[in-house]
Formats: sequence, structure tokens, C-alpha cells
Amino acid sequence: MKETEVHYISKPKLKSPVFIEGLPGIGLVGKIAADHLIQKTKAKKFCELYSPYFPPQVITDKQGIVRLVKNEFYYFSDAGRDFIILTGDFQGMTPDSQYEISGKILDVIEQFRPRIIYTLGGLGTGKVVKKPRVYGATTNKDHIESHKKYGVIFNGREGGGIFGASGLLLGLGKLRGIDGVCLMGETVGHVVDAKAAKTLLETLTKILNLNIDMTDLEKLVKNTERELAKIKTMQEEQAKAMQLAMTGQTSEEDIMRYIR
Repeated sequence: MKETEVHYISKPKLKSPVFIEGLPGIGLVGKIAADHLIQKTKAKKFCELYSPYFPPQVITDKQGIVRLVKNEFYYFSDAGRDFIILTGDFQGMTPDSQYEISGKILDVIEQFRPRIIYTLGGLGTGKVVKKPRVYGATTNKDHIESHKKYGVIFNGREGGGIFGASGLLLGLGKLRGIDGVCLMGETVGHVVDAKAAKTLLETLTKILNLNIDMTDLEKLVKNTERELAKIKTMQEEQAKAMQLAMTGQTSEEDIMRYIR
């Protein structure tokens, strides 16, 4: 395999679908949300994308059966509306491959004349929060007010970059005349964050007027909350140690004991 390949399982007839991307990224926030949406809508897979720019490995299942790593396209319909969801094992490993793979992804969805692209991801803040917020960015300012009423925050980040597929699919999609919105769940950034994913998916389903059962996702949230509690305790200990150090009430040895 010398370049990215797209293999169709079927070619569904879809009318101006909403395209939703949820590939692995910060905290796996977007992927968890997309995978849950696929499961609960019973979406059907119609296309697979393989690339030499994914990590050089295969994945084995519980029976020891091997498969190549890949991205997968699913579709479902709800109340007369069509949707395409992209999930997968990895993103491209290099800047060049991110552009190449994102272009192939857009080639697949463009034939269906999508009405809008939603990319899902995590916004790593390094902080543990009780209730994650959802931040947004868009290629068309007309979408800002219509999404703000669902609690999406479009300001307060002082700009910045959106790396990987969640950013490139919007930028490259705009060149092809497709509007896009990126939704990012607030996350500490270095744990698998089902809590941020649930908040993100709840926001997305309200925007799209979809009724999705969140029960299974709630079980994963409890695991995330336990991990976040550990991180919060560690952060509080570190802050306490630094404060004492600044006032001369502790030694360097004490600081290193807190920062472990």
C-alpha cells in the first residue's frame, strides 16, 4: 500500500447528510462520543479507509484474528434526515498525511452533498472541572448565534489552533464550499474522558434534535470521575507545596514529595 485507499462496502443513497467526525484525539473525547452515537443509532458501516500513514501495526481481537488499522464511515437516518459518522483507530502520523487523509475523507462525503460538517474533539485545559463546557469554532459566522443558544462557547479562548482532522476537515471543507463547526469538550487532557464526551454528545444531540440513550456512557463517566478525583488531589497538593515554598515554609525536598 503506497497511498491512502478507500474501500466501499455499499453506496447508500443519502440526501444532504450531516457529517460528524469523531477520530481519536485529546482525551478520546470525540471518539467516545462518535462511537456511542454509532452504537445507539445502529448506524451501518458503508466505507473503510486504509492508509500507510497510520501506525505500522495490526489489531487483534479476542480470538486472535488480525485486521489492519483503519477509519470507518457509518450512516443512519432519523426523522427523514441523513447522517454520516466517521470514527477510527488512528489519525495520520505526520502533517503531510493529515492533509492527505483529510482530503480522502472529504472525497467520500462530498459525493453526498453534505449540508454541514461537525468535528468533535477535546479541548485540553490541564484543569479538573466539575462540569465540562463545550467550546466551538466555525467556518461561517452565521452558525455562531444558532449554536450559542445550546451553550456552546465561541469566545474566551483568545484564538488558537485546532490540530489534526478536527481542524483540517473544517478548513479543507470550506475550500470545497462546505460549512463546518468544531465542538470541543473541556477536558484535563491526559485521561480518557468519558465525562467530557457525554457533555459534548448531549450538546450535539440537542443541536441536531436527536434522542440518544446515554445510560451506557454514564457508566464510563463514573470511571472518569475517579481518575479526575485523583488528578485534582495531586494538583491541590502541588499548589499547596508551591505556595509554602514561596513563603519559605517548606524545603525543596518537601516540594519533590508533593510533585510525584
